[in-house]
Amino acid sequence: MNDAEHTLKLELKDIRPSSAKRPVLVVLQGHPIGMALAIDKERMVIGRGSMCDIVLRDEVASRLHAEIYQLVVEGGCVEYYVKDLGSTNGTFLNGQMVSSGQLLQDGDKIKVGNHLIKFALLDEFEAEFQERLHQLTQTDELTGLRSRRSLFADLDRLITQAINRKEQKTISVIMLDLDHFKKVNDGRGHLIGSHTIRDVGHIIRDAVGSAERAARYGGEEYFAYVIGKPEQGFAIAEKIRQQVASHAFSASTSDPTQTMHITISAGVSIFPQDGISALDIVQKADQALYRAKRSGRNQTCIFDANLDKPDTAHPMVDASAIIYGPADAQ
Repeated sequence: MNDAEHTLKLELKDIRPSSAKRPVLVVLQGHPIGMALAIDKERMVIGRGSMCDIVLRDEVASRLHAEIYQLVVEGGCVEYYVKDLGSTNGTFLNGQMVSSGQLLQDGDKIKVGNHLIKFALLDEFEAEFQERLHQLTQTDELTGLRSRRSLFADLDRLITQAINRKEQKTISVIMLDLDHFKKVNDGRGHLIGSHTIRDVGHIIRDAVGSAERAARYGGEEYFAYVIGKPEQGFAIAEKIRQQVASHAFSASTSDPTQTMHITISAGVSIFPQDGISALDIVQKADQALYRAKRSGRNQTCIFDANLDKPDTAHPMVDASAIIYGPADAQ
């Protein structure tokens, strides 16, 4: 009898009944997409204001947009309702505008600004699956770094918070791109190319201090942010560049003695001196990176308004490139 004909016996102890279901809001459109947010308070306010229980990065949403609230009914059962809080653009339940409280049913879809949120009752297995699904949208599987979309949203939150609270905070953004990487893929194969991208990601993670502050931007590109003095961003970018240049990367899947050396170029921009939005800072770091590539590669350039300007050969990065760019770095 071969393995295909052999049936494994399942122990009864491995079969567990599903736990009681709990209410959550699952983000279907918007950020953080895929996240299941537990409804764990009697009243939860949704909006873009920092005082909300669920804060949306959404210019169409009002500061205090809508709320989810609980009512205990006969028999001790709990019902959940949604109502609008006088928002500018309205709150919609299954496509219909709501004002006063509307009862929520499992699977109902709530539209708040540009966000679409599903009300759901999930047991522990469904909640675990939803969390795993969310993690897949937040992390680049190859490098273990954040996804581009996730890190950009985090950077946007930090900058918006610093402006709103008038914090004296300096944030450096570092854009990085491996030099002549096509030669690695063509000469050594795509598997070695993938291993190299992974290993460079680990170098960047260690230099920045956390995988939470670095992302794979797409292909062989990366980006990261650093909170601290303006010179720290340049120092960390240089540390990454030097460590990549000196590292002996594996050049063969079968012979560990075969190694190769590669280089990386970097561009750095700084909030608030170079811009007051996440998109501004990323754009300017990207322009500085482009100058580093044009100037001979294997170097770090700090954004200079007199030198770094978009042109037809390298247009300015827009928000859609970050949100809807290559699938391997979402």
